[in-house]
Amino acid sequence: MPRVKRIPEGFDLAAALRGITIDRRLPIGPQIYAELRRRIIDRRLPEGTPIHESDIAALCFISRTPLRTALTQLQAEGLIVTRPQVGSSVAPRDRARFLEALFVRAAIEREVARRLARTGLDEGALAPVLKRQAAAALADDHEGFFQADEDFHALLAEMAEVPNAWSLVQSVKSHVDRERFILMSSIHGRLERARREHLTVLDAIRSGDGARAADEMGRHVESVLHAVAGDGAGNV
Repeated sequence: MPRVKRIPEGFDLAAALRGITIDRRLPIGPQIYAELRRRIIDRRLPEGTPIHESDIAALCFISRTPLRTALTQLQAEGLIVTRPQVGSSVAPRDRARFLEALFVRAAIEREVARRLARTGLDEGALAPVLKRQAAAALADDHEGFFQADEDFHALLAEMAEVPNAWSLVQSVKSHVDRERFILMSSIHGRLERARREHLTVLDAIRSGDGARAADEMGRHVESVLHAVAGDGAGNV
């Protein structure tokens, strides 16, 4: 018997996937993975959304082989769950995975800040990212700020000459990103507070005090935990 498709009331898969463009000159699997991951994080694909390969492949004009590769990776990260006789769907938020990912991210990014306090910053490379953050915070553009925030942290790892450290963070932090995006989009002014925290981290790095830089970065990264706990103290 064919599996019944259970679509949440009011949900439009075509609208959720709108804007996906695939560069046929590059491997398709990583591209569709990144697009689906982004839509799970920003809730265009909300918790419980059924994942039907045939529908997604048709709407994205791709074959099911690279899509299966992407879905397998999303499942490994805990963003998609598969249940016998039910099928696959977007996973609910997972506190255990969130806490584990936050632990990994904080540990790595503290050391990035500590190293930069010794080696210094590329101010020219930082300037455009900081400008984008300021503009997004002023406009309360949480999507724009989220991407600028990602670019900021990736750039710091690159400056510290440990770009693979950021790749490692990326591989585990999907569940942190889900919480961050919810917080960014739900509380006015949170973006500006996060931007100011970035400036505090940079000031600590510029001072050359590695311990202070690591502490400020740790506070920034872990502040999402306090916000999720509901005490109102956290930032993105």
